[in-house]
Amino acid sequence: MTTLVLSYEGRLKEAHKILERMKIKQLMSYNAEENKRLIQRSRMLGTTYKRCFFENKKLSLVLDLDHTLIHSVRICDVSKDDQDYLDKKAIVVSSMQDDNCRNGDILYKYMGAIYVKLRPYTRESLKQLSDRFELFLYTMGTRFYAEVMGKLLDPDGVIFNSIVSKDDSTIKNRKNMDILAGPDEKNTIIIDDNKYVWEEHQNNLIQIDKYTYFTEENGGHKLKKDDQEGFGDEDEALKSISEVLQGVHKSFFELFPIPQTDLELQEYVDTVDVRPVLKASRKGAGNC
Repeated sequence: MTTLVLSYEGRLKEAHKILERMKIKQLMSYNAEENKRLIQRSRMLGTTYKRCFFENKKLSLVLDLDHTLIHSVRICDVSKDDQDYLDKKAIVVSSMQDDNCRNGDILYKYMGAIYVKLRPYTRESLKQLSDRFELFLYTMGTRFYAEVMGKLLDPDGVIFNSIVSKDDSTIKNRKNMDILAGPDEKNTIIIDDNKYVWEEHQNNLIQIDKYTYFTEENGGHKLKKDDQEGFGDEDEALKSISEVLQGVHKSFFELFPIPQTDLELQEYVDTVDVRPVLKASRKGAGNC
């Protein structure tokens, strides 16, 4: 009888299938006890994930969604005049299976309910960073919203390792790496506009400027005054941070070359730490 021996990448795929099956069985709302059970399984599989990441010369990167990669607003909260203008510019996406989510990278009218504006350089940055990092999307929105926006950003399902929402967290209104399989304090960088939700992981965080495309007014939203004639959005924060991240990746693997033997790799996984490299990059970039 022949025994099939999976590569680390093969084991990673099998582990991911297990976690996805567990998530499907969970209720579609916050459930702390169920989430704690999921964490136990995530920890069991965490070493497999981390070894695979390092074998592929990748670090983990956790990305916030709202005001980091996108700005979304409910259509009903936008003034009628601005709706008329936006409807002429927006790409209409009617469902999660709609191929229109592959077209363009500016503004979407999604399922007749929300306008979604992508931050400049979002698609380019995700593509570039996915070559060097395992990407995780983590939002304080609901699981349904997270999956819908994840599909918009990653229609082929090849960019994000996993997508996590507030419904998956173990502490309400807080983000924590305990729910993620693979990322930990030693191998992970976090990008978020809100530092307060990452109370336990400040040393892993790069705080990005809050991205706001629509301004709030009288309980609703409207277009910024300088955008009435077109999409003159000059925000380059994501582009700048992407360059910093690529520099951190380069410095990390120069400082910690991948070992050649399996035994050395296990010790490597347990000891290397990205945080000093990230701290040095902050000083060099003026505390980005």
